[in-house]
Amino acid sequence: MGRRARNRPQAPAAPERRARIRMGDEKPGSVIKGPPITVRCDCGERTELFYGERWTCASCARTYDTRRVPEREYAAVRRVQRRFRAVPIALGLVVAALAIFFTLTGNPFSVFVLLPLSVATWFAFIRPLHRRRYRAAIAQLPRWNLRAE
Repeated sequence: MGRRARNRPQAPAAPERRARIRMGDEKPGSVIKGPPITVRCDCGERTELFYGERWTCASCARTYDTRRVPEREYAAVRRVQRRFRAVPIALGLVVAALAIFFTLTGNPFSVFVLLPLSVATWFAFIRPLHRRRYRAAIAQLPRWNLRAE
């Protein structure tokens, strides 16, 4: 360390950052394993588990098992999730197919009109409607209150 570095005032340490919450409350692996189940312990700890996982609270040592959630009800949640994931994927595939079609037919200028128009239509009209319907469908699904074992 040189003289300049030794004489330079030390910057205060940055405050510790909280873990980032993913946009859309999506946990990695939720497409294949299903949506995570949020478990809140009586002591205040909170975690997200996939169906079939067990969790022991680090604070109070209570154990929670997500297999206590009825399998049929959880399957209904997965069906709703998959159904509403399919709509954006299908629309994206339609737009991609049209872009390829326009490119192959020698009309690439249409692609430059199609892509911005489809993105604007998605974000301005279709996505808000899609989210509203998804929230309404999720609100009708059952909620569970897991008790510690």
